[in-house]
Parts: sequence; C-alpha cells; structure tokens
Amino acid sequence: MQVSMDGLRNHLLRSYNSLVSKLNRRIDGDDIVDLEIYDIERELEGIRNCVVTLAFTSMEGEGGWKAMDENTYFEQFNPEEDLEE
Repeated sequence: MQVSMDGLRNHLLRSYNSLVSKLNRRIDGDDIVDLEIYDIERELEGIRNCVVTLAFTSMEGEGGWKAMDENTYFEQFNPEEDLEE
C-alpha cells in the first residue's frame, strides 16, 4: 500500500487539533468536559482512520517497520450509533 505520509500526518494533526480545541472550549469550572457525542465523532473517526492506515502500512529498509497483523483491534467511539443506522 502506498500512503502519502505528509497527507497522513497533516490529516492526523488537523483532527487532533480540532478535537483538543473543542474539548478545551467545553471545560467547565469543575474540570468537566460537557459536550454532545456528535461534537467529537468526526475528529475521533479521522484520528482512528489515520491510526488504522498507519498500522497497516510498512516501510522497507533500515529503520523501516512491518504492518501489524490482520487481527489488530481498533476501538471505535460510540459503536452503538452504527448499529442503529
């Protein structure tokens, strides 16, 4: 699989920054983050997609890495919503 590492890194950074920004804006005086699930689903899915892509890539040569095996598990945020659709 050919993957643009620049594109992957940029997407991961945008998703992470967006998520952290949303979380920071919603911290109340008691250090509790109060928000709706749908407010963070897109960012979490973007981060998950980047992690999955990275997990199943490999790089040949010195300093490279092997792809993780097909039994690798990736937790999903709010999976019950997917069951309702």
